[in-house]
Amino acid sequence: MQPIGSSSATIRAGSEDPETLRVRADALAKRGQIGEALNLTRRLLKLDPGSAQDRLTEAQYLAWLGRTASAGERYRRLMQENSTDAAAAEGYGNTQLWRSNWREAQAAYANAINASSADNVSAQLGFQRALLAAGHATPAYRQALELDRRTGRQDAEVGLFLASIHGAVDDDDAAFQLAGRRTTDPDVQVRQTTFLAQRLIQRGRKEEGLNLMASFAERHAQSYNALVAAGEVFTVAHESDGAREFLDRATQLAPDRDEAPLALARLARQRGKSRDSLALYEGVVARNPESLPGWLGVADLAQMRGDLNRAWQALDSAQHIAPGSALIYRERLKISFREHDADTFSAVLGDYHRTQPADVWPELWVQKWADAHGGDVNVAALEALLDPLAPESTGEALRMIRRHSGLSLQQAAARVPAAPGVELQEAAQTKLGKQVRAADPSIIGVSTGYEFATLHDTTGAGAHLQAWHEGYVAAYWRRQLGMSVSGEFRSFSRFGQVANQMLLGWNTHVTPSWIVGLEAGGALNGGYIPRWRVGARTEYFFNEQFSTDLSVSHLRFADEPVLQVVPGVRWQWHPQWSSYARMYVTHDEPKGGQVNTGFAGLVGTTWEFTPLSSVSVSYALGSENATQLIKGLIGEKNFQSVGVDFKWGINEHLSVQPTYRYETHNLFDLHAIGLNLQLRY
Repeated sequence: MQPIGSSSATIRAGSEDPETLRVRADALAKRGQIGEALNLTRRLLKLDPGSAQDRLTEAQYLAWLGRTASAGERYRRLMQENSTDAAAAEGYGNTQLWRSNWREAQAAYANAINASSADNVSAQLGFQRALLAAGHATPAYRQALELDRRTGRQDAEVGLFLASIHGAVDDDDAAFQLAGRRTTDPDVQVRQTTFLAQRLIQRGRKEEGLNLMASFAERHAQSYNALVAAGEVFTVAHESDGAREFLDRATQLAPDRDEAPLALARLARQRGKSRDSLALYEGVVARNPESLPGWLGVADLAQMRGDLNRAWQALDSAQHIAPGSALIYRERLKISFREHDADTFSAVLGDYHRTQPADVWPELWVQKWADAHGGDVNVAALEALLDPLAPESTGEALRMIRRHSGLSLQQAAARVPAAPGVELQEAAQTKLGKQVRAADPSIIGVSTGYEFATLHDTTGAGAHLQAWHEGYVAAYWRRQLGMSVSGEFRSFSRFGQVANQMLLGWNTHVTPSWIVGLEAGGALNGGYIPRWRVGARTEYFFNEQFSTDLSVSHLRFADEPVLQVVPGVRWQWHPQWSSYARMYVTHDEPKGGQVNTGFAGLVGTTWEFTPLSSVSVSYALGSENATQLIKGLIGEKNFQSVGVDFKWGINEHLSVQPTYRYETHNLFDLHAIGLNLQLRY
């Protein structure tokens, strides 16, 4: 007997009765083989082109294949022919929701609800999803809660929607319970398991979450949706090998679908392979020009690679197939905001306002522009957007409210309306507090550290070299994308001689991409450090992955002026990995002495194994005085150095940083161990 999805089964389909063809198409669709199911449905339409049932099914399969524009057009024609066709109205609403046209989606869902004789749970949830996507989480939650009451608090899909809102504010106890309702719907089962696994991973229970998702996928090894979901969960957990295995299996099962290639593109980007990621996105849109996620992915990768022309072209293509898409407007605003293109920003914002008048983000972008460019920020307008169950938009609004009203975090949070229910209110307040503090426009940091270094004579003279000591206390105050000031006291002990130094610093964002700063200070005592020093620094962020910096300093010893130039680059080539390089060029002109120019280079790599903790390894080589500028106490030859820094973030406020460094000099070897404590509030 031939398998259901085989080509010969499709060939024989024309000789079978319509009901048998529908059963076969449905079986293929449940396995995720939508292209085969669509072919069978189109055979049915050749037999009966006017069949509303088969036309509806064709539109549904097209939507599942990511061809939402074609599907939407078919649903629209069915609605024109029969204004009471609730299924067509709901299907049209789905295509608009997937294309992020919240306004059109809500209108279609409202038509479906009105045309239904009983509670249309799926249409009502669609309406609430559009409301949630536009930033109105609390109204969506209240409506879903009432729907849940009317349906006896047993519906699994309603429970999953409520769970997603609880999960957004980290109220996981309630979320797990709501997402655990029993259901026989395989699609809902996939989404329930995916939600639970991702929440477990985010709570630090990574192995439990991965095991839950993997066992589900293996039990449903012939389900395309289950395999893709497993790949995405493993991607979230940064388990790239497992993610790729599941996604490759999904691709083999249904090579004509977009979900697996899109997930592989996201995985490649996470691994720092931007070229591979872009190629995958380009492949999706070449095969399916109606893929909005594909075009948005192309635009995002093009921006990251600095190709703004390609990014704008991709967004133009996306808007052609999704004219009212809020996500496209947001992406256009992001580019024009970053490029300080006021004309484009204003034009896009006007279109966004007209197309999606209920969306909260256009107003947020208005205030963000004013905030970044010295305009008048409308605090009252921001307060009108506050929603306790929408932490992303509310957190953004709260940060600007605090910056322009002088309110404390507690005072600003008090202006957020109450969430439905005491437990949800507590969770929402805690979540907002974490978000605002994490990117607070006003941050205070204090750090202190000590380093002890032993020296071993390598000349053969057998000299006993005294240990070196170095300690510091530093503090800074910084505003998000604004000004920061810093101060540092540092004490040195070299071969028994003590020197103390005080430095003051200032820098500011002149644009979101440019930072400029000044530094000045000098010796309080001790003759082997500069009597005084003054310098300037600038840094430029090309994108989220790549930045460069340059500092220039003039230092004055007792009888010797020194000019030091330090260019550097930093590359975030993976979400958890970054590398950096720095060159030290020092030019000194001692009185009556020989002019000298020294060079030293430093390279390093950092692995952030958690959001708060990291390990860094560095290597340096060059002229001994080029980096330290400790006059006369090291020598005039070259050195090599290897260092390891371990940073352990105890929480978002406190971190501990032990360090080790080994150096070889022309007269001695050096082993240095240190410990730094950093407090941030």
